[in-house]
Amino acid sequence: MTLSDALVLLERCFTGLAEGAPRLREQEDARFALRPSAVWLEYRWYVQERGMAEVFLKWPRASTEQSAAAEATVLRVHLLGVSPTLSQRAGQLLVGGTPSRERIMDLFGDDGVRRECVCLGRTNVTVEHWEPQPGPRPLLDDARFTSLAEVLEAPDSTPEARHEAVQRLADERSPRVVAVLLALVARKHSLMALRVLSEWGVVGAREALQRDLAQVRPDNPADLWTLTALERRLQAWAAIQ
Repeated sequence: MTLSDALVLLERCFTGLAEGAPRLREQEDARFALRPSAVWLEYRWYVQERGMAEVFLKWPRASTEQSAAAEATVLRVHLLGVSPTLSQRAGQLLVGGTPSRERIMDLFGDDGVRRECVCLGRTNVTVEHWEPQPGPRPLLDDARFTSLAEVLEAPDSTPEARHEAVQRLADERSPRVVAVLLALVARKHSLMALRVLSEWGVVGAREALQRDLAQVRPDNPADLWTLTALERRLQAWAAIQ
């Protein structure tokens, strides 16, 4: 499926729905021209009810004139929050495709995220369900929670240790975990914590994220892209809260 075909498909499936933040199209932003990559990226954030469809599109780097005919290699949707409308619209992207779950399992493994995967020509189309699971989430043992929280609070903890602690804490999606992660990002940069908080729609993390984004050097387009995408995600959450 060419990029132009993929864009037409996106517009058809999500027509009439609001976008909670400006689209982030790497090819059209000079800040990302030096990002070391063989592909161009685009993000969109559709919002409806209490949910979000974060759309991710990838195609080979080419000039603007040549891009329309380039092959779209990846079209992926992350469904966050709760919105039956967005789930239904995202499902339309899969119609007519050839199931390709094995290919995605090779890429992601069994990480607990439910994925619906097809191929449309040579384009991998995936809908990822990041919505919260119904019912109460199991809580970490209090001693385990305290131990992990102490790693985040320790001034001499390494970035790797904090990353691991955030991952383990994120198994418990609860107010006390949100509070600990917000306290962490208020003190220092933690990309993993910002990812988790933005996935959960915690707009209180936006100030810390904007601080970190402002500190990224212009010659670091990779981090600039990542943090800008997370900031747009939180902007989209703010639009529906």
